[in-house]
Amino acid sequence: MKHSERSQERLARSLQMLAEIESGSKTPSRIETAVMERWDAIQKRRVPSRTRRVVRVATAIAAGITIFGALAWHNVTVRLKPETTPTVRLKPDMTTESQYTTVAVVGGPLMADEPIRVVRMRVARSVLGELGIPSPAQRGAAPAATVDIDVLVGEDGVARGVRVPISEL
Repeated sequence: MKHSERSQERLARSLQMLAEIESGSKTPSRIETAVMERWDAIQKRRVPSRTRRVVRVATAIAAGITIFGALAWHNVTVRLKPETTPTVRLKPDMTTESQYTTVAVVGGPLMADEPIRVVRMRVARSVLGELGIPSPAQRGAAPAATVDIDVLVGEDGVARGVRVPISEL
């Protein structure tokens, strides 16, 4: 037996005992009449007047118009807001292709007409090795501590590839 079933049974027994106790005592008729008159007077006052109904309806309509206006204003301002970062579509350029080496980082190759963004970063030379790009020391000069790379970021914000200038290797 569940706790709620026991509570229901206990409530039923208590109400039955109360009914038996009350049935033994009779309320005087003058008290019963006074209580019923008071009840009727309160119930008559609760009937809403026409003015109250009109005010309630007008308030509900005004609230609806306000909510609708706020949503419409929000949609207009969102559509009019300029895009903060431009989207770049890469087109094959054979002149710059020979100056860069590209290494795919995540996922497969870029799909045709996939919008991507190019983010230029300056990273430590040791990061190139972690990305799988061999970084031989430059001949005759001390290698720079940092390297400029271009990260190709897809529309979903995931890095699709890394471009490293050949001059940096």
